[in-house]
Amino acid sequence: MLGSPQVNGDVDRDWEEFESSVGLSLPEDYKNFISAYGPCSLNDNLLLFHPRGETGGRGLNLGKFLEDVSDTYECLNEEDPDEYPYPVHPAEGGFFPIGRTSSGNHLFLRPPARGEQPWGVVVHMGDWAFLDMSFTEFLYLGLSGELFIPLFEGEPTYEVVGSVV
Repeated sequence: MLGSPQVNGDVDRDWEEFESSVGLSLPEDYKNFISAYGPCSLNDNLLLFHPRGETGGRGLNLGKFLEDVSDTYECLNEEDPDEYPYPVHPAEGGFFPIGRTSSGNHLFLRPPARGEQPWGVVVHMGDWAFLDMSFTEFLYLGLSGELFIPLFEGEPTYEVVGSVV
């Protein structure tokens, strides 16, 4: 659907240090996709961040994004806990932010609850949408038009944004 990957595809190099620094092992399908395709824009709307993406300007660095989103949602939770009731990593059991849309909606991976597998997907678009599916299922259904969440509209498009350092 998206054409050939245009990034390095080196999962070990991309993720080993990052996962160690955040104290979390992320789902393999997500890591494989991001190492092959990210940092990128899908459908000119959804930005996906890479652990070794450049910072600043057009850079989509996952570590910087995680820091920014975590700080933002922590403040939002303090101001309005009814509207923002869910923790964001590094909070215990917190959602892990992986992307955002051009209009400021956020895409998260939801870690498994104790004894529960696998990871899920959460989209925050004013309301919270919880999807019990893998990251790649989410992408496939969204890009094929079978998932009715307005992150993916029109024909699938893919563009590398910034570079991997």
